[in-house]
Amino acid sequence: MISVKDIAKKFSREALTGGAAILSITTFLSYVTGLARDRIFSRTFGAGHELDVYNASFIIPDLLMNILVASMLSAAFIPMFTGLFARGDKEHANELANTVLNSACTVIIIFGGIAAIFMPYLVHFVAPGFSPEQRETLTWLSRLMLISPVLMTISNSLGSMLIGFKKFLGYGISPILYNLGIICGALLFVPIFGIYGLVMGTLIGGLFHLLPRLIAILRSPFRYSFQFKLRSPHFIKVIKLTIPKMFGQPVEQLTFLGFTRIATLLAAGSVSVISFARNFQSVPVALFGIAFATAVFPILSECAAKGDRVAFIANFWKALRNILIFTIPSALGLYFLSELPIRIFLGGGKFMDEDILRTATVLSAFAFSIPTESLIHLLARSFYALKNTIIPVLFSVLNLAISVSFAYFKHKELGIVAIPYGFFLGSLCEILALALILRIKIKALRQS
Repeated sequence: MISVKDIAKKFSREALTGGAAILSITTFLSYVTGLARDRIFSRTFGAGHELDVYNASFIIPDLLMNILVASMLSAAFIPMFTGLFARGDKEHANELANTVLNSACTVIIIFGGIAAIFMPYLVHFVAPGFSPEQRETLTWLSRLMLISPVLMTISNSLGSMLIGFKKFLGYGISPILYNLGIICGALLFVPIFGIYGLVMGTLIGGLFHLLPRLIAILRSPFRYSFQFKLRSPHFIKVIKLTIPKMFGQPVEQLTFLGFTRIATLLAAGSVSVISFARNFQSVPVALFGIAFATAVFPILSECAAKGDRVAFIANFWKALRNILIFTIPSALGLYFLSELPIRIFLGGGKFMDEDILRTATVLSAFAFSIPTESLIHLLARSFYALKNTIIPVLFSVLNLAISVSFAYFKHKELGIVAIPYGFFLGSLCEILALALILRIKIKALRQS
């Protein structure tokens, strides 16, 4: 019989190193196109009110997506789906995948419609510092943006299956095409429709995001059918695992909702400055932290399913070392040289020297959280592989409380940099707590 150690050896190079390499390359290319997108944004709009409204229009749609769908796909679906296919149970794997896909689309459409009706009230909570005219524009932009979660629900459902199949190329290309769609909107529609042209480009980007995953899934063992096996024991298990994760998955969006509320109380353009700096900071997090964590996730799930503690620990430490090797130098580089990339990629047009210096200062503060945020992705997926979603949720909420509280109580004293410093403090506390408990959970893992 083939042991999990043999499986780990087989997939370690292919899935962890090779898979992470594919994800790192495609993620890098997505951030290149993302920088091109931000360059167009900064030169066209500057760090001002219009771009603040556009950035705020993502808050409600992203929250719906993360609360209702992403929690199911990231934590619960992949381990169950991977386990069924690993055991050769393709029939139940397809049944589960179709039920998850169809039910997720139904739920996001229903709640999206409800959010559209109550959007005027929701934007008051999102942006208390905006003027009445800004809130009216934000209401309409947010309503249009509610189309995006429907497209992303389909795309991310297919993407989760591709991760289970260890088919990373189709999965990784999607963000590149997403940014290209937004760029098309900025170049073609903004001169005609203004800020609404960016929303049109975002929706085109959503279609582009879906396309490569749809093509890749057609070449996989998955076969689509319109079925809702809601009483299936596998789907019920997914729902049980999803419920606690629903409270933790949107924590990042809730954190940045809190940051957005604080930023609207500061100088005009603060929301955009936070967004620009965060986009630069998230490059190494995605290139190395998310890439290695995503690539090792199905391997850890297989090891946990077979109870092989030795293989689990070996693959975990390999991913952790790789993450630290790349993220620590990245953090140091962005801390000391933050102004250089901001000036090169965003400077010019309506993005003045004052905007460059303010964004660079925020980016330097955000650099501290590059290694800590990257490790959170690995630690959380390690718990998911062990079919434990409650512990990551509890400590992500702790992260939220610490991050937003620090930023709120210190924003008058420190200004806008209170936001990235709060983000770092919260993430540091979270990784320390997760690491201590994961050590106990791994010791309890049954050995084969």
